[in-house]
Amino acid sequence: MNINYKKIWTRIKGIITEPDKEWDVIQAEPNDQNEIIVNYAVPIIALGAITTFIGKAAMETFSVYDGFMLAISYFISTLAGLYISAIVISELAPSFNTKKDFNASIKLIVYSATASLAAAVIASLHPGLSFVGLFGLYSIYLFWIGLPKILETPEDKKIGYVLISALVILAITFLINFILQSIFVASTTAL
Repeated sequence: MNINYKKIWTRIKGIITEPDKEWDVIQAEPNDQNEIIVNYAVPIIALGAITTFIGKAAMETFSVYDGFMLAISYFISTLAGLYISAIVISELAPSFNTKKDFNASIKLIVYSATASLAAAVIASLHPGLSFVGLFGLYSIYLFWIGLPKILETPEDKKIGYVLISALVILAITFLINFILQSIFVASTTAL
């Protein structure tokens, strides 16, 4: 596993500051889901898990163990949420006259989630920084810009696809997070 942190930073900066141009670059890259997940999503999600641990462990109301369990929950739920969202987006594609391509859907979901993932890294450090999480809404815009470039969605189907996709992604993320946190909280109260 050879993670290029400079490449990750360049992608984050590009997708956030110049999304239209960056989606053109992304579109030309191969749709290698392992490369995208392992060398891009996992390092950012892991950083978010670390800041979740730091933020929760530093609070008096959480033990170090609770912080660790919440960090694990964050990592698993975020990674699973991205993957399951890509499956759903790919399955919804034909309904919106869009090409069905799971690898391209992974690319779209992971890179459009960049703003949310980056916001979570900062927001989870301290409750006073939770307002930074609102920056994660920028991911909807990134999805909007990337959708026609990556999945070739027709302009007249774009609004419906983005709305349905956003609702599905939020529901999936909430459900996975709820289930995992319920399991981890139950495990901490059983101790």
